[in-house]
Amino acid sequence: MNSKLEESFARALQKFQGDDPVAEIARASLLAAAGKHDPSRRIAKRESGLNFRIADSEASGSLISATEAGDFLQRLQKAVARLAKARRARVADVARLLPGDFELARLDVSASWAGSLIVDLVPSVGGPPESRSERFSPDGFAWAEIGAAELVRALPESVDDDASIDSLSSASPVIRRAIADLIQDLQNPNRDLSFSLHRESGERITSCLTASQARVMRERLDVVREEREVIRRRGRLDGLRTRRHIFYLELPTGEIHGYLDDSLMDAVKANLEQEVEVALETFFTSSGLGKKSQRQYRLIEVAGHKSQMPAQTDFDSPVE
Repeated sequence: MNSKLEESFARALQKFQGDDPVAEIARASLLAAAGKHDPSRRIAKRESGLNFRIADSEASGSLISATEAGDFLQRLQKAVARLAKARRARVADVARLLPGDFELARLDVSASWAGSLIVDLVPSVGGPPESRSERFSPDGFAWAEIGAAELVRALPESVDDDASIDSLSSASPVIRRAIADLIQDLQNPNRDLSFSLHRESGERITSCLTASQARVMRERLDVVREEREVIRRRGRLDGLRTRRHIFYLELPTGEIHGYLDDSLMDAVKANLEQEVEVALETFFTSSGLGKKSQRQYRLIEVAGHKSQMPAQTDFDSPVE
């Protein structure tokens, strides 16, 4: 695409801001047209991509500084790389990220629009040919997409989604670290965030995080886990809330519910309404004031299918 056409394309995109259906259709049409003129724009019909928006919760339409925009992009890349490494290495926690971890889950800016801050990101396909295959899982999905899916699913679906916030207490350690990467010590804590992930499979996942929800989630992150153990039970998988990562299991003693990560979703769906053997990580949480929670559960195995984020015992150290 030549420079004049690029300028016209950018001006046309600026005319169609916002999240309303008309604006989304107009932007999609423009991007599709751009792809005909420049095949390198990677706008394939089934390509995965992550769109996010930052807005000021107190001053609608205010501008975002370049410094703050760069800080948030770094936070998002770090969270995605951390979750991708956990899935790749099949561990419960990742404490340290190396340059290679960022490269294997690299996101590239595909497009951006004027507004508070609206950016499209796609899994990177650049770099030496010999390293490109390492950016994909054995199933053919980009590690960046896998990490982004874990992150977007872990965030609230809407402004009144209290269940997702509550489930953070029983999420795996690496999920909690990734959310901390995103929201701890923000330059401006009054930002509202929203995300939309289009997966290679065609699935679309959306989430939002208001400034007030982020404050509550930061409080949820400030807890200590106690009396961790892994137990095995046999029961009936009674339900699944896919978007909120919550499973329901009917045991002889009554129903329990808890958190599961993205790697077990298909196994749970395949065994719904059936008697299965499961492995659960259980623990209590306590706040800085010493208040203890009810017992929490995280599903780590179902019908022989093991989570790619296994249980972490008190003797395990996070992967460096």
